[in-house]
Amino acid sequence: MIRRTALLSTIALTLLLGACSKNQETADAGEGKQEQAADAQAAEAPAAEPAPERKMDYWKVLGPLLAGSYNGSCLRMPDGRKMDALVTIGADGKVASGDLQLDFHAAKMAMMMRSRDDKGQYSTLGTISIDDGKTGMLSLLSSPAGKESTVSLSSGDIGLICSNTSGVGSFNNQALFLTAAKLLNGKKQSIGCLDTKNLLVRRKVDVEVADGVIRIGDDAFDMKTAVSEGFTLMDGGGSLMLNVVMPQEKTVNVAYDGAGKLVNVQARDKQESTHFCTAEN
Repeated sequence: MIRRTALLSTIALTLLLGACSKNQETADAGEGKQEQAADAQAAEAPAAEPAPERKMDYWKVLGPLLAGSYNGSCLRMPDGRKMDALVTIGADGKVASGDLQLDFHAAKMAMMMRSRDDKGQYSTLGTISIDDGKTGMLSLLSSPAGKESTVSLSSGDIGLICSNTSGVGSFNNQALFLTAAKLLNGKKQSIGCLDTKNLLVRRKVDVEVADGVIRIGDDAFDMKTAVSEGFTLMDGGGSLMLNVVMPQEKTVNVAYDGAGKLVNVQARDKQESTHFCTAEN
């Protein structure tokens, strides 16, 4: 009787354990299917798109500087026909002369440079390209009083090259760093700089561009005394670089990305590099 009872207990326990094992397998299988379904959904879900690159809307400050009507003695290209023509530049970036009409508001590249000669007279050069220069290019040269100023406008093989252009001389009246400053917040930013005397040493340095002065750590460069100063915008406002040549052949270049973040600083005197700074990724 005792053996029979023990046998029945053993059988019951075996059946119970088998049922529990089967239930566990069923639960495990259900969890496995859920995990597979989750993995499948994750694989099917589209990858998160990177945030769009910020760009400076630079035409809002460049447009008012260039806006105006400029007439002169021109050559019509490609046939070289001489003619008097009027080139109109709008503050909105639209440029026109006769049937040649272009929109430079979203131009890929814009470069402006203002230089001072030995007599203290200024000349200003501006070049703006819609893309690779084939779709559209605008160039202006503002010379000192008594010298020739020019404007050229082209699209593909068609274009105008105008000399003795009136009105362009007004570009010389304003320092270009004042225009560039409107695109920057002027706040002090830190960046990693190499010790140019010991390239194994890198330290954080504060850089600030404000009130016409570039400050790199303890060194200051007053752009109001520059031999030449200006800026270059690339990638449709994706980057901006201040370009400055100081007396005694000192040069300073300060670069920002489209969000106004400091990314590169370089300076050198006549003999050697004095500052070399790059932002950490």
